[in-house]
Amino acid sequence: MVRLEDITCSFGSVRAVDNVSFPIRHGRITILAGADGAGKSTLFRILAGLEHRDGGLVFLEDKQVEPGEKELLRRLGYMPERFSLYPDLSVEENLNFFADIHHVPRARRENLKDRLLGQTGMAEFRSRRAGALSGGMKQKLALSAILLSSPDLIILDEPTTGVDPLSRLEFFAIIEELKQEGKTIVMATPYLDEAEKGDFVVMLKSGRVLHQAAIHELKRDFPARLLQAQPGGNVIAAYQKLRDNPFLSERAYLKGPSIRILLDRDEDLPSGLDLPELEEVEPSLEDIFIYYDRGGGSHGTGN
Repeated sequence: MVRLEDITCSFGSVRAVDNVSFPIRHGRITILAGADGAGKSTLFRILAGLEHRDGGLVFLEDKQVEPGEKELLRRLGYMPERFSLYPDLSVEENLNFFADIHHVPRARRENLKDRLLGQTGMAEFRSRRAGALSGGMKQKLALSAILLSSPDLIILDEPTTGVDPLSRLEFFAIIEELKQEGKTIVMATPYLDEAEKGDFVVMLKSGRVLHQAAIHELKRDFPARLLQAQPGGNVIAAYQKLRDNPFLSERAYLKGPSIRILLDRDEDLPSGLDLPELEEVEPSLEDIFIYYDRGGGSHGTGN
């Protein structure tokens, strides 16, 4: 549906986005995953026509377009990380305000509001002031507001940051429902467990692509072996001891009460290591991110 090619953006001497390319495929959930400063929000602002770019191209249905053009804007709904709701207005009054902004005809406005409030579980709160809503409910209201324009492409910038676990689950249930309706969704998150809920992930760090692929392909084609040990007792001390080994210093890391070790397929562990309950395990996206962040594979190629 949309394709970004070689996008760059600098703020003074800081390169916020560095030759980033990735597709946003129709009817899929594309995830931009990375920590603060990875370039996720800047990319979204460029796509929405709210930020300059130094170079690169944007394509809509294989046709080159300029971010900010009506042809692109009329098809997207953008929910920034800090979406501006009016706290003194009710849920319904906020929706009426955004319906006016989006020029939603009054003939279909009521049905559309009822459907969105029902879909997000907000119908019983339509008279509540937005300022009195919980964090999760505010995010649902913000999502409803951008959906008033019936966009094909939905851009969500860290929509669950600061939201309680139950509201996060409810929010993703709504996202999955929107996907089933044929919507195209691109979402930014710093949480790799959230990224697991997508179809395609772009891993970013310091404005560059570490790696990108369909999530099932990332796991199926993972080019390393992942070993896990359960040392028991003082796991930190056991981990520090392993880190003293030059071979393991860049291969071992902590995950909860266990130690994980990334090895290339042709590598073996050094002899004499005290690693109880050692087993090979399937990688999560967090493990895969760590692998490419540490220089594994062909990271940075954008393939």
